[in-house]
Amino acid sequence: MEHIAIIGSGFCGTALAIQLLRNARGPLRLSLINRSGRLARGLAYGTRSASHILNVPAERMSLFPDQPSDFLDFARRQMPEAKPGDFLPRRFYGDYLQDRLGHAIAEAAPGVRFSSLCQHVLELSEHGDHLRLLLDDGQPLESRKVIIATGNFAPATPSPLKTLEHDPRYLRDPWTPGALEAIPAGASVLLLGTGLTMYDMALALQDQGHQGPLQALSRRALLPQAHRDNASHPRLPELPASFLGEMGLNQRLRKLRTLIRQAAQDGHDWRDLIAALRPVTPQLWQALDDTERGRFLRHLQPYWDVHRHRAAPPVAQRIRDLRESGQLSVQAGRVMAATTAPDGIALQIQRRGASQATTQRFDFLINCTGPCTNLRTVREPLLCGLLKRGVIHQDTQGLGLDTDADYRLLDAQGVAHPNLHLLSPMLRARHWEATAVPELRGHAARLAQLLLA
Repeated sequence: MEHIAIIGSGFCGTALAIQLLRNARGPLRLSLINRSGRLARGLAYGTRSASHILNVPAERMSLFPDQPSDFLDFARRQMPEAKPGDFLPRRFYGDYLQDRLGHAIAEAAPGVRFSSLCQHVLELSEHGDHLRLLLDDGQPLESRKVIIATGNFAPATPSPLKTLEHDPRYLRDPWTPGALEAIPAGASVLLLGTGLTMYDMALALQDQGHQGPLQALSRRALLPQAHRDNASHPRLPELPASFLGEMGLNQRLRKLRTLIRQAAQDGHDWRDLIAALRPVTPQLWQALDDTERGRFLRHLQPYWDVHRHRAAPPVAQRIRDLRESGQLSVQAGRVMAATTAPDGIALQIQRRGASQATTQRFDFLINCTGPCTNLRTVREPLLCGLLKRGVIHQDTQGLGLDTDADYRLLDAQGVAHPNLHLLSPMLRARHWEATAVPELRGHAARLAQLLLA
């Protein structure tokens, strides 16, 4: 019997398992492996906070591209008033994934067997035409095909903060369960980073009654733009063929700015043009060589991120309210050094444009810089071992892992492994767009077809 093992049971692992269970017609053994034992949750949808809502409207969150209202129909069981353009609580989505996985298991074809393993995969090795996984209970698990579907990794600690790594007042991973509960209501808090993670942490602190000052710091102090009201479906502009042609990064940027101005004259919002870019973003990314990709990441990515990864309107409004009240301030600058003392954390901060750093003291520091993508610094025995042996290879920009067009992982010599696949945000290395449900569900459906072919 064919055996497929999926490592990771967040969105990617769950979506792939559902697609395999729904479409398998012959004998199949499917194992979903996750160290926490929680299925269909992961970091993104494991939160129970009412303030943590989806950043994508409900009508675009279905697991199934051919059933666009599937998630909305599910959510309406608990919120009958939910509308297609609403930004719903993330906990609903975790419940939705769990429900759809349960149905897929129950309705699978005869001969299709599913098992969930609460284990940590430590090693992967080849044994003939099979792959052998060493689990943390010491038992091996053999599988014909293996899919790495691990989600985002905890933020990396910036070099100037290495002195704080063992200080409980430094929260390296803000998503650790109960991490914020240790922060007293009157404490002063530095939120390092000004993206969507900062928004989540600021609102979570507010929900638990925090009254102390919050300061958010990043090099440019750029904040995520807000989604507009999605009560009506926007009409997307058509991208001219000339925009998709061969051109340098600077030329494409100038062309994009021109298209935005032209779209505005035709009654479009700039968000419409960003949305029109999504289907062709992988094509544009793959057209860049390593030099231009590096230039994009150094100079343009911060601006791309705040326009592409937007905040739900209620979240953006609450952040505006926090800033207007004076509780939350946003500063441009960077941390140059950090020291600890009994009365807090002393940071040397150099403001943007300033010639010298000044010292500021905070009671707590929360790392909101976003997921770590440099796998050489991630404490994952499986990935570290595979990288060291050259079985897999990190891309030049440190965004993820190199793969071919069929999601097969490439080794250090660029050769695709026939039975080892990738389905995770680490697909950014090839596709760039590989973090949101609308893209990842498409990857999951296509990979399932390839695995079952």
